[in-house]
Amino acid sequence: MNRPEVLWVDLQPTLYCLNKRVSQRLSRDIGVKRWSFQLDPDEFCMESTVHSMLKTTLESMAEPIHLIGHGLSGIISCEFAHNHPELVESVTLLSVDTLSINQWSSHYLGMRRQLACSREQILKHLSTLLFEVKSSQVKAAFPRLLQACLDNELIQGSIVNLDHPGSLSSPQVPTLVINGHDDVVVDRKAQQRWEEQLKPGDCYHSLQGGRHFFQFSHAELTATLIRSFLDMVPGSSAMESLHPSQFTTSTQQQA
Repeated sequence: MNRPEVLWVDLQPTLYCLNKRVSQRLSRDIGVKRWSFQLDPDEFCMESTVHSMLKTTLESMAEPIHLIGHGLSGIISCEFAHNHPELVESVTLLSVDTLSINQWSSHYLGMRRQLACSREQILKHLSTLLFEVKSSQVKAAFPRLLQACLDNELIQGSIVNLDHPGSLSSPQVPTLVINGHDDVVVDRKAQQRWEEQLKPGDCYHSLQGGRHFFQFSHAELTATLIRSFLDMVPGSSAMESLHPSQFTTSTQQQA
């Protein structure tokens, strides 16, 4: 049996440590590769540039691959799958709304416009909303991670002008969407918005207790959901024992 191969799209490398737990669990029985993009300071970058580089990578592979992305990386992965379905086996979106303006960075920028607080205060408060951890040491590291990402990596918008990146819909390839039930960025109405877009065979999971970076606090469950979805993708070995009626458009999973 051939192991499925996953390409984890990573446009904000500073935050990859939050994805690593899921990646390690998947790698037990799935081939996991990471596609990272590092933006130079003050470098202008269009979405089409990222798509072009990703396309070059995927064209060098022998077969279409499963894409995974969180937040902005998920948005780019979804749009890439729309444009190049022949290169993509499936796409898994973590903390992604059909309203692609709903990202943690745009949430931060909105708070900066509205609140008369320092950047450090806002990042500290935002971290308590985005992450669910008990360790005070780990909790203290999150604001620094977010700050490093804002200063050095790809985000959409600015404090002066926030461009609306548009809306997302399910691409032609099988699609899995996992969002946190208690995410302040991707609100609970995202499930309804996605249900209007998803195809038969696509899946939506809402993780009870999950926040924006649920893949860090719910790594085992997230890996299980992704693995189960990949087993159902047409063409996989597990598909031979499945009946089409077993596919659901939207389900809710409790942590």
